[in-house]
Amino acid sequence: MLKRMFINPDDLWARIEKTADCPEGELLYSPIVVVSDDTHTHIHLAGQTARLPETGEVASDDMRAQIRQTCENIGIGLNHVGANFDDVVTSTTYVLDLQEYYRNSDERFKYFKNNRPASTLLQISALGFPKCKIEITCEAIIETERLRVK
Repeated sequence: MLKRMFINPDDLWARIEKTADCPEGELLYSPIVVVSDDTHTHIHLAGQTARLPETGEVASDDMRAQIRQTCENIGIGLNHVGANFDDVVTSTTYVLDLQEYYRNSDERFKYFKNNRPASTLLQISALGFPKCKIEITCEAIIETERLRVK
C-alpha cells in the first residue's frame, strides 16, 4: 500500500500567504512530497530557487551564486528525508537566460557529481519570485528503509 507524506521543513523556504480567512498564514504548496511502499520511496521536491531559507530573500543577483544556493536548498530538502544528490533521477531546470546559465552551469556539477539525472532545461520569461534567475525541481528514489523525516 502506498503511503504519502506532505512535508514542510523549517529549514526550507516555502510560500505562506496570509488571508482574511487565515491571518496566521496558509502554506500554498508542499515543498516535499514523499510517496512510498514497502521497498521504494519517491521524493518529489518542489521547485527550489536561490531564496535563503531564513529570510526568503534571494542570495545574489549573480547566476553562479543563484545556482549554488538553489543546489544548497535542494540538498536541504533531500537530506530532510534521508536522500542525497546521487538519488536524484530526474530534474527540470527553469532559467531566464540560457546563455547565462550555460556560462555558469559547471557550478551545478559540484552537487550532481556522481550521477547525472535525466534532465530538462527550459528558458522561460519569468519565475515565481522576480529576482530569481533559476529554479530546479527534482525527483529522487531511495529504498524505503533509508527514509527518515527529520
